Formats: sequence, C-alpha cells, structure tokens
Amino acid sequence: MRLRQAHLQAVVQVVAGLALNIFPAIFIAIYARVAPIDDQGFLALSLAVGVYVAQLLNAFVVEGRLATPEADHNLSLPGWAASMSIVAGALLVWAPAVVPHAVLLVSSIGLMTGLLMSRTIGVVTGRWKREAFAATVLIAASTVALVLSATELRDHSVRLLAAGAVCATLTRYWPRSRTRGFGMPPDVRRSSWVTAETAVVGIVQPAMTSIVLVVMGPAASVAFRVISTVSGALEPILSYGRYRLLAHGHKGELATFGAVFVAGMVAVIVGAFSGLGSLIFGPAWDDVGVVAFLLACLWKGFMLLSTVPFAALRKAGETALVFRVRALSTVIYLAIGVVFLVIWHSTAAIFLAFVLAELITTLVYHYAATRGAPEYRESFGAPARSAPGEGRGDGDH
Repeated sequence: MRLRQAHLQAVVQVVAGLALNIFPAIFIAIYARVAPIDDQGFLALSLAVGVYVAQLLNAFVVEGRLATPEADHNLSLPGWAASMSIVAGALLVWAPAVVPHAVLLVSSIGLMTGLLMSRTIGVVTGRWKREAFAATVLIAASTVALVLSATELRDHSVRLLAAGAVCATLTRYWPRSRTRGFGMPPDVRRSSWVTAETAVVGIVQPAMTSIVLVVMGPAASVAFRVISTVSGALEPILSYGRYRLLAHGHKGELATFGAVFVAGMVAVIVGAFSGLGSLIFGPAWDDVGVVAFLLACLWKGFMLLSTVPFAALRKAGETALVFRVRALSTVIYLAIGVVFLVIWHSTAAIFLAFVLAELITTLVYHYAATRGAPEYRESFGAPARSAPGEGRGDGDH
C-alpha cells in the first residue's frame, strides 16, 4: 500500500510540474492569435527572461537551503514572492489585450517566480495533494483562456491566464512554517554559489532566444521558444527527480524516475505530432520542424544522464565544484550553439548543438562526481583494484 501511494505521489508531483510549463506555452499560444508577430517575438524573449530570473531567486532561497545539510528543509513560500505574483498578475489584468513590452517583461518575471518557487517548495515538502489542487487551478484557467482566445472574448484571455497563475501560486501559500529573515537561506555563501551556478547555466536559453531573434527574426524566435517550451514538458520529471535526490537521496527512486521520464517523452512526442501542437499553438506551430523537435526531446533525454551526478555533487555540498562544471557547460553550449546557428541558420542546428553540448556536460559531471561525491563514487565510479589474491564482490553496482 505504501509503495502504491508513493507511486501515486510521484505521478501527481510530475503532472503538477507539467502545469508549470503550461503557463508559458498557453501564453505563447494566446499571443499567436491576438498579437502581431513582433509582439510574439518579444513575448518569447520576455518568458525566457522571466524563467531565468525565477530560477535565480529559486536557487538562492530554496536550492541554497537544500545544499546546506544542517539547515531546516521545512519551507514555505516567502511573502515577498507571493506579493510579486499578485502585482505581476494585476498588471496583466489591467493591461490591454496586447500588453506593452515593459509590462510584459515585468509580469513574466513576477508570475514565473511565484509559480516556480511555490512549485519547488511543494516538491521538497511532499505536499502532493496541495500540488494537485494548484495544478488543477492553473490547467483549468489556461484551458479556458486558450478557448477564449479563439472567440470574440479574446481580449480577456491573457487576463484570465494571469489570474489563474496568481491563484495557483496563492493556493500553495499555506500552511506556513516559521521561517526567519523573509525566507532567506541560512548559509548565504553556499546559496550564492548555488545561485551563481544556476545563473551561468540558465543564461543559455535567454541568450539563444535573443540571438535567434536578431539573426533569424521573430517568427524563428517564437518557433524556438515553442519547441523549448513543449520539450520542456519533460523538465518537471527531471526537476522532480533532482529535488527528491537532493532532499532524500533515495537510490530506490532512480528506477521510478527513469521509467516516468521515458513514458513522459513518448507522451510528449505523440501528443505533439498527433495534431495537439497545432491545435494549441495555432499559427505559432507552423514554423516548428519535426527534426528540430525530436532533437529537442533527445536533448532533454541526455539531461537525465547528468541529473544523478549533479544531485550527488550538490548533496555532498560541493557547490563550488558544481559552479565550475556548470560554467564550463554554459561556455560549451553557447559556443556550439552560436556556431551551428551561424552556419546553418535553423532551429534544428541549435538543438543538435544542445545535444552535443549535453553529452559533453554529462561526461564532465561524471568525472567530477566520481571524485567529489563519495555516494556517487560507490555506486557509479570505477571499481577499486583488488590486491593480488583477493576476490572482488559485485557490491551495489
């Protein structure tokens, strides 16, 4: 019974994480129906920046605490994060249907911060029922908003989407634990390392979105963002596995983690090419190529390989080492990505570059973890040499 409930919780948490990716996807889909192509291009960039800033704040407040072994992991959403979400939602509610660029950027940052941080805390604390409720609220609001965008009430679709995002964040605001200092991490130095590593690896998406916008134009930028967003439906699985490994380090969860990921990848590919992608995104789906999309899914698949050594290093408190690996990975990503884009001028070339960069990153993580994380070394490192005449057991490999 306990095993069955554990599997149920895992599925619910992954689906709840998928709802987080629904917000930017539906935002792009609505704008494809109500806004000119130039505004769609700026929305793609705004969402990339919003996700990036949200990742930085989440890394400093939440992940930094998880990387501090002696810290209390009983977290709750800080009041300032909830306030950011409310203000951002109010700006979109009072704005016209095609939102001014400055408002679009500020609102993307505020809403994504509230959604990501509350979602992460929900995973860490294991409040899966509350996560299920929040996901239901966001999915329902997104679905209705998408339907409205194809009717005479399209001017209200962005407003409804924003309201749904705020409600989904606030449903996770309670219950609250006693956290001092506005929820700030207990070890600022360690949290700063975690934030720095997130900053260097997270800059890839907004940087590449900006470069695509300049080199290939707004239509290509929207297509790149659509592919990234849809393939990003696999991110909740990676995120769930990473946070569970960080918080608990249960080796028994790896098999479930991998199985759910494979099932999720199949579902995303089948859903995208069964007409669902075109139905949801409308004109924004026209420039999405099959090869580019499959390469994006393959890229996410290779991320599965680097998640385990990454979590092992972070759990071992090797924040400085992880920062160096992530900094190197970012350089590799941007270098290969820009070169491939300039040579071939296609989104498929960018995602092929990401596949190669992630393979290299995985090898670097494995090398670092076999030296910096004892638990990982015992499970995945090279076996120690036996002394002459001694046998060698199989161990836990």
